[in-house]
Amino acid sequence: MELTKIEDLLARYEEGNTTLAEEQILKDYFTTEDIPPHLQEYNSLFTYTVNAKATTFNKDIPYKKRKKRFAFTGIAASIAIALGLFLAVNSPVEEIEQQQLGTIEDPEEAYLKAKETLLLVSDALNFGQEELAYVDEFGKVTNKYIKE
Repeated sequence: MELTKIEDLLARYEEGNTTLAEEQILKDYFTTEDIPPHLQEYNSLFTYTVNAKATTFNKDIPYKKRKKRFAFTGIAASIAIALGLFLAVNSPVEEIEQQQLGTIEDPEEAYLKAKETLLLVSDALNFGQEELAYVDEFGKVTNKYIKE
């Protein structure tokens, strides 16, 4: 094969412009023929890929079984949840009836407490509504640009 053609292929190979068939020509050239001294540096590049295909790994890879550490944790958590549900469901009704639940007998006092509670809830909702003013302004601006 002409030396000028090989040098041209090497120049194109370094630029990344060769096809797979042209690269195969270079591999064949550097593995079979007598190589000029100024191209000896490319010899290891192309012969390495040929030699690397023949390399295999023959050792066994050891596999370590993992310990099941979390099995007992899951069982203990399940038992704790089941016990908690059992105790919560089967709590005596008499204890609940004996507790003071905040019942107010006087209608006037009950009205004042309800009014106070509703004012607290209203303040919390109004605070959230003030923050929505920014979202409303943003919606007005974006509606100018978005056509439905």
